Amino acid sequence: MKFKSRKVQDVVVFDLTGGLEGGPDSFKIKDVVSEQLAQGERKFLLNMDKVTFVNSTGVGIVATVFTSIMNANGVMKICNANEKVSRVMMITKLLTVFESYYQEEEAIASFQSS
Repeated sequence: MKFKSRKVQDVVVFDLTGGLEGGPDSFKIKDVVSEQLAQGERKFLLNMDKVTFVNSTGVGIVATVFTSIMNANGVMKICNANEKVSRVMMITKLLTVFESYYQEEEAIASFQSS
């Protein structure tokens, strides 16, 4: 998995690409989130538009990132998960843990209303 981060309003958006299945790039997101938290960021969105696959390691990475953000009094949401990714998130009950949106714009707006 590869990722890039960008800022939309006051939300840090991570655009994820490829398989979320472990490997150096997948684990690097945890470090980047920690750096962002240290800089005072508290709103995060995982854009899964280009995620093609998620395995148990990927689920663990998402859960770890979510926990780090929550422990720092932050909020993490996801958007644009395709059917395969959504199914894995549903089976693992992750969709009951954090908010998921179909469109990035909808997700960004939800941060402003909460």
